[in-house]
Amino acid sequence: MRSQRLLTSLLIAASALAVAPVAEAMAARVELLNGQIRSGDSSHRASGRAAVVQIDGSKRVLTLKSFRIRPGGKVLLYLVPRSVRSNGAIGRRSNHRVLGTVKGSRGNAQFTIPRSVDLRRFNSVVFWCVPFTLSLGRADLNRS
Repeated sequence: MRSQRLLTSLLIAASALAVAPVAEAMAARVELLNGQIRSGDSSHRASGRAAVVQIDGSKRVLTLKSFRIRPGGKVLLYLVPRSVRSNGAIGRRSNHRVLGTVKGSRGNAQFTIPRSVDLRRFNSVVFWCVPFTLSLGRADLNRS
């Protein structure tokens, strides 16, 4: 009897663990914005896709898919207003929000977007080369 209760408890615990990843995978994911990654200038080729995804109605994530940029020194990912185009303007602190450091020059990546960032204003993604203070690539985001 005691071993039967123990076995039942173990089966219940195991089934709960098996359900957890399925529930997490079923979390509501809604793509809000997306855009194609394009070259920052004629000497820096860039490609791929960027999308802002909202998870469970609150968390926002910038997802980069199949991105490719020219390898370089330290590269940060910025959100900037679409109207900000020149490297000098992008570099001004008031014109960008840093999402994080880009690791590598190709692949897939995700960056959490802080709640304080207004995506109506900061609606372009820029791969910013810190040592040379210039844009390596950009994606203007539009409603999905």
